[in-house]
This record gives sequence, C-alpha cells and structure tokens, in this order.
Amino acid sequence: MDPEQEAAALDWTGSGMECRFRGSDIWAELEAPAKAPIMWMIVLADGCPVTRFPVEPGVRFYPLLLGLEKEQARTVTLLKETQCMPESPEATVLLRAIRLDGTLEELPERRLKIEFIGDSLTSAEGSLAARDNPEWVTPWFSARGNYAWHTCSALDAEMRILSQSGWGVCWDWQHDPAHNMTEVYDRIVGALKGPAAEARGCEKAWDFSRWQPDIVVIRLLTNDMGGISSAGAKEGDLALVQAGCESLIRKVRQHNPAAKIIWFLPGTAFHPEIAEKAAEKLKGEGMEKLYTFSMPDFGPEDKGARDHPNAAWHRHTGDLLAAFIRENVDIR
Repeated sequence: MDPEQEAAALDWTGSGMECRFRGSDIWAELEAPAKAPIMWMIVLADGCPVTRFPVEPGVRFYPLLLGLEKEQARTVTLLKETQCMPESPEATVLLRAIRLDGTLEELPERRLKIEFIGDSLTSAEGSLAARDNPEWVTPWFSARGNYAWHTCSALDAEMRILSQSGWGVCWDWQHDPAHNMTEVYDRIVGALKGPAAEARGCEKAWDFSRWQPDIVVIRLLTNDMGGISSAGAKEGDLALVQAGCESLIRKVRQHNPAAKIIWFLPGTAFHPEIAEKAAEKLKGEGMEKLYTFSMPDFGPEDKGARDHPNAAWHRHTGDLLAAFIRENVDIR
C-alpha cells in the first residue's frame, strides 16, 4: 500500500489490518468506490474465522466482533479475500477507520515474515466452490483459505501476497507480455493501471526497506506454459521463460538481500524443470539461500471451481510447505 494515502487501499489478496483488542465491540469503516466487481472480506479472532462479508458500494461501518467479554484480549484480523482486478482498476476496498468499545494493546511480533508471489493458485481462485463449478466470480477466492495462509499459520509468520490470476513470469495465459509479475514486483500494486488506481498510490515505486521478508515464495510458471500452448509454441519460448525465471529471482534477491527464496514448482504438465534449471544456474553462479519445492500433481479429489485446487488441497499444501521450510531452510 502507499503509506502516504489517508485511507489504506486493500488491493492485493490478503491485504488488511490486524490488532490486539481488549473490549466488547469493534467495527471497521470501509468504502467500496465501485459497484462491481464485489470484494469480499473475512474477520478472524485469534486466527479463527468469525464472519465473511461483501463490501457494498459506498462508505459505512461494518461490525467485526460484537458482544465479547470486555476483560478478554484477542487478536482481530481483517483480510480482503478477493484479489485485485486489472480489468476494473477502480474496484478496491478502502479502510478508513476503526471504531471500538475497548482498548488496543501491543500486537505481538510474529516469528517470521514471508512474501508470496503467484497467480490464481496463490489467490486461491475457485477454492471455496464446488468441484466443476464454472463461475469466475469473486466469492470463490480466499486469502484465508490459501496455502500461503496455512504455511504462515504453521510457522507463526506474517504474510504478504502479490498474486494475479492468469499472470506469469514473462506473459499471461494468452501469451500477452503486458501481464507478467516480474515487471510489477517493485511497484505498489503494479498490476493496476489508470487514473483511479494511481490516485490511491498504485504504480509508485515500493520502498523495500519498509518491510524485509525472511522468506520469499514464488509460485509461477503455469501461465507462461499455458500462454505458449494457447498461442502456439514459438522457437525460443522455453529459453525466454528460463531467462525470465532467472531475472525474477535476481530481482527478488536485489530487493531482499537477506531473504531465502523458494520457487514452488508447478505441476509436471507445466515444465517445472525450467524453474529448476534457472535456480541451478544461479546457484552455480554463487547465489545462496535459493531452493525449489514441489508437490504431487493434484487430482480430481483436489479440485474446486474451474480446475483449480480446493480448500483441502490448500491446507495440505500449506502444511507440507511449512514442513519443507522447517527441515530445509535455516530460519533461526
């Protein structure tokens, strides 16, 4: 988010606020500047989901928790479940104020900071819908139900996500090079263009000194391969994608010099060896703290909407990624 803005613009998946609250009632003043697409929020108390709701057009207070025991303290989390929408850059959620009957206390610092860079899988597209549901609609996304959340919950880590459905390392699922996560990585919500987005700080250069992750997880490549398939493979495309993987890793390392970088490989149909070769090449050049992580291909029992994995797959994957980090990554 742009720290110079009066209201916090909740654009990326999982953006929101967290506080330690002792009291009975707490509300958030939210604004949806656009009628559609509808953005969904989730409220958690001590990590447990309490309620989920759409933000209606206009500005009003939404109750987060009501009727609690006044003497009890708990951590309250408000997250935007829905990813940002490049086709509708005016659509967002603005957090304007918090109102409470009680007091705020110091929020305990988490053990780790983990950043995730990804596509629809990291946005958990389709995770909350029934198998074979064909709808591409905002309620089926989930920041709290994705593998990133489960990984961070297992490791007591603060989570940040930059993910966009259909985007890849070099191009999107239709082979459009304008839609790639590499170019937008160092800008504030660089996936959103135009006056409405720029008015809330999008496209500005991000100051990486404000938040340095201990670990960066990259889960990209699926859409690059999909783009090659949809457009017809061109000579040199695979070499371009490997070079793109190397470029993204270098960019992440440049801005986060102390972070461990993990490339979460795609399924076997999407040439995971390309990212593996990129990682091996960079390690051969002397880059340290670079890893690759793989999962078995997901089957029919793992599917949610639109051939994307369901909530159970995300939970299982988050647990396995957390275990991989404990066993293979020095996080002391």
